[in-house]
Amino acid sequence: MIFSTLKFAVFMAVLFLIYWNIPHKYRWILILAANVYFYSCYDIRYLAVIFVTMLISYFAAIFLENESEAGKKRILFAAGTVMTVSFLFIFKYLNFLMYTVRKLLSFVSVPMQESTLKLIMPIGISFYTFEMAGYIIDVYRGNIKACRHFGKYAIFTSFFPNIASGPIERAGHFLPQIDEEKSFDYKEVVYGSRLLLFGLLKKVIFADMMVKYVDAVFDHVTEMTGLCFLWATLLYTFQIYFDFSGYSDMAIGVAKMLGFDLVTNFKSPYMSSSIKEFWSRWHISLSSWLRDYIYIPLGGSRCSKLKRDRNLLITFLVSGLWHGASWTFIFWGGIHGICQIIENRINEAIKKWNMREASAKVRADNKVLLIVKTVITFIIVSYAWLFFRANSISEAIFATKNMFADMSVFNAMLRMKMTNASVIKTTTAMVLIMVYDFFNKDRDLLRSMDRLYLPLRWGIYVICGVLVVAFASHSGATQEFIYFKF
Repeated sequence: MIFSTLKFAVFMAVLFLIYWNIPHKYRWILILAANVYFYSCYDIRYLAVIFVTMLISYFAAIFLENESEAGKKRILFAAGTVMTVSFLFIFKYLNFLMYTVRKLLSFVSVPMQESTLKLIMPIGISFYTFEMAGYIIDVYRGNIKACRHFGKYAIFTSFFPNIASGPIERAGHFLPQIDEEKSFDYKEVVYGSRLLLFGLLKKVIFADMMVKYVDAVFDHVTEMTGLCFLWATLLYTFQIYFDFSGYSDMAIGVAKMLGFDLVTNFKSPYMSSSIKEFWSRWHISLSSWLRDYIYIPLGGSRCSKLKRDRNLLITFLVSGLWHGASWTFIFWGGIHGICQIIENRINEAIKKWNMREASAKVRADNKVLLIVKTVITFIIVSYAWLFFRANSISEAIFATKNMFADMSVFNAMLRMKMTNASVIKTTTAMVLIMVYDFFNKDRDLLRSMDRLYLPLRWGIYVICGVLVVAFASHSGATQEFIYFKF
């Protein structure tokens, strides 16, 4: 069930009315039933996978908490984590592993029969697997107590607003909210509704408007050249942002309407002046998960520079692999890892040359330098998206080689089937989000709407609502969210 459909609107309206009109002690049952129904709407077969994974992680955490002997505890931890992650590996990575092994063997002239397992990857498996794995790790570390109520644990691992595309929640943050008796908070419900509406605007109007032009290039790479690649890469940079941040806004908004707080997942990422800052603003829940459960356990930055660089690169390669079983995603993660390593080395060189105080003053006083760094970061991030979207490494390299071969605007528009109106609309969308993010970077503009004159606020709601309905009706088939495939 996609958020931008009439079916979800009816589902949410019914759930909302029942939820706030029944006693607190029954609400967890209602939410659990809503989770099951919502997830089964994608494919009822997915329920078996998530249910078995829940059982494994649930009992693994309890056994871990009950075990006092360190050696046995480590074995239980390893077994529980591996078994929990095994479903993700089977459904998402097994075919990729078989393909890679087959290619490697072909290089040394060892024949291997080509075979592919016909598996349907469950929606959201990367997200809920990381939530369960993080839960087991937190129990093992003693950060949280194991949840003994399976129904409430199932709510955490299958919460319908964020199960399909995040944010990735932590048990220590979410589980206490289930037991917390909530009273209807009009302001929070209104704020959640704004997030839902704003997310719909991002998805239905902006992201779905760009997808056909992006696909026109990346689905026919060898037929394109020059400006097509530049423009399609730029469009995809904003398409994936509108799409994914739109989903996160909706997920957080829907949860807020039911009295739950999900973690913030985006905060003006394209306003970042470094790759490191970008990852503190983009897909924040994944970034923090990788930091706490991959980077720091590897040694983090509390080691030699070489090992720190290794830890960074491994973490970003894992990030790339998490996004998809393809070398394009791994390459994308590698670009970000290498760029952050280079950033660290540059900062160290500045310190070594005793320029730390001077550079700090320059950063504070010279806004031009900050703008230059922001533009450079944006260019690097945008170029990396080229590999993320490309169907193969060879196609991404082809696009790179031919990116400046033909800079004719007319030829690019013709090949991408764009009109003057579509160029204006897509450009306007990109400018609007950058302006919004600039002012939203250190504040929450949607919260600030409370200060607006009431008729003006409702005028904005009505206009936005009409636009969403009009665009959704005009486009016909609803586009799935990009991160559903991850």
